[in-house]
Amino acid sequence: MTIMEGWEVSPDRIDMYEKMQSMDAIGEPIITSKCVLDKDNGFLVVSDDGFAWRIKMGMRQAGIMRAAMSSGKSKWVRWHDVANITPKKNGQILVHLKIRKKGALLKDKKGNYKVKKWKLTIRKAKGEEKDSFKQRLETFNTIMLEIFSRNAVKEDPPTSDSRM
Repeated sequence: MTIMEGWEVSPDRIDMYEKMQSMDAIGEPIITSKCVLDKDNGFLVVSDDGFAWRIKMGMRQAGIMRAAMSSGKSKWVRWHDVANITPKKNGQILVHLKIRKKGALLKDKKGNYKVKKWKLTIRKAKGEEKDSFKQRLETFNTIMLEIFSRNAVKEDPPTSDSRM
């Protein structure tokens, strides 16, 4: 599978994309986008193996951002660690992540998975036409739900290499 048309890596994100590909088992990417995770700007790569997100490093804040990157601002999530995806608005989803401790999934007193929620919001790529961005906003939620549904597992593996 190749990156879907309209979701290519923008020139200003090539270095970040290559670094992510070398660090995580991202697999063949389906979409890529500038993306906000909660309130942090970053870059998202989505594939059938899972999704990766990496914080954007600004030049004027390089010292601060490097410290943040080394303290865990790079995320990698396998689809089996996603409990659900809730569409919020065009271009924004809420990802419900199953929490693990030392590989084991944590459950609450009712036996339900403990989850944390990430709000992912795509952003316009540098130089992207307004119509192209509007099209991506309108299709992002559907694409993410389709990829998640296609890769959801019936039985959770005992361990995971997700890095949340």
